[in-house]
Amino acid sequence: MKFFENKKIWKKVVIMLLLIIFFQFGFATPVKAGDDGNGGILTGPIVVFIVAVGDRLS
Repeated sequence: MKFFENKKIWKKVVIMLLLIIFFQFGFATPVKAGDDGNGGILTGPIVVFIVAVGDRLS
């Protein structure tokens, strides 16, 4: 239990966590994701199917 009471160790742990967070956000690689329109790739075929079913029922 001495580990949790030692302020020097806690300072070092906090400093290390802050450095890790800084490097994580400071040097993150950008994501190059494409845009497939509203809803993604599957939205188009699903909408076409729902419209076709609706046309058959009318």
